[in-house]
Amino acid sequence: MIPNQMNSKSDHLVRESSSKVSLFRFRDTNPIQWHENKIGATHRPWWFYDVGDISQWFKCLCISCLQPGQSEGFHSHLSEHEGDYECWYIVFEGQGQVRTEFADYNVEKFDAAFMPPNASHQMRNNSTQPLFYATLSSRGGQPLKVDTYCLECSEARPGYMDEYNRIMAIRQKNGLSTP
Repeated sequence: MIPNQMNSKSDHLVRESSSKVSLFRFRDTNPIQWHENKIGATHRPWWFYDVGDISQWFKCLCISCLQPGQSEGFHSHLSEHEGDYECWYIVFEGQGQVRTEFADYNVEKFDAAFMPPNASHQMRNNSTQPLFYATLSSRGGQPLKVDTYCLECSEARPGYMDEYNRIMAIRQKNGLSTP
């Protein structure tokens, strides 16, 4: 098996491939540090596996750790910009909250939540312990229109800030908290 480096965003990975299986390994245990941003995300570590070049359905798997009070940015994967991009949240350890524009859902170890295309979502740690979870993203078997993981920052996604402002307005109208 010959190790292959992944794209520049995930060059900390080595992929070993055979004709039927690809195994992804981190060169070391240091995660990528996701930056704080205007849409509610806090600085946090994540481990990114890009599988788009070997999978017709999935794009990536990201493992994240949120400390108490931290969150990822509130966002949607808009079909008009990204294509039919879906994702799953899968909680490995801890407790948190999946927030949408219409409701908030408490989650804990082994819970999973599905986010269809165009659905707003955010994972937030509202507990006193670290929250470890994975995001498994698909592109519905279609090529991505915009690969958001290759952009310089999440705010550079087309329509991002307009979508964030729309989500916050609906949350306020529904009496839900905003970041």
